[in-house]
Amino acid sequence: MPQFGLRGIKVAKYVNTNGVISYTDRQEVGKAMQANFELRRAEARLYAEDGLAEYMTSAVGGTVSLGVAYIKDAAQKLMFGLTEKTRSVTPTGGTATSVTGLAVSAKSEGNYVGLGFYCPALKDSVKVFWCCRIAKALFGPPSMSLQTKGENIVFNTPTTSGEMLMADSDDALLYESAYVDSEAAAIAWVDAALT
Repeated sequence: MPQFGLRGIKVAKYVNTNGVISYTDRQEVGKAMQANFELRRAEARLYAEDGLAEYMTSAVGGTVSLGVAYIKDAAQKLMFGLTEKTRSVTPTGGTATSVTGLAVSAKSEGNYVGLGFYCPALKDSVKVFWCCRIAKALFGPPSMSLQTKGENIVFNTPTTSGEMLMADSDDALLYESAYVDSEAAAIAWVDAALT
């Protein structure tokens, strides 16, 4: 089914309680631009009689990357383990104000998160919404690549990448997806999947 567009990227802290998986502290990541994930597979090949006689493959994890207009502060704290840092700033000729930002340190540790998003899709020529939840992922802070403005304006936006892991449940879930009939149902599905 062809999908188009991307909306509603959210993350929530992954919680494993004796193999029962739940999520807390659901956060919007930012205005969605792209989401890519690719499964990694373990493979085994057995050759006999001068040819491939047996083949096995099993999904064992994967990679995931998210691109957004900007990553919201609450999502950065949850995903990357960033901390707030406040400093007093006095502009020339102005008054002192406190500015709070986020700090990355060598001790910053991100949390495992569940990731959910949705997008419009066509199913048998009818517009529906495809919803997806990645059960467990760990991200690192995005790299920055900035440039000066020249004859053309180029927007530089953050892309964060991470690893997709199997959930610590009996089914070792990597991801799940579903089609729903409305955007309201898609939003509700993502919220329900991250609880």
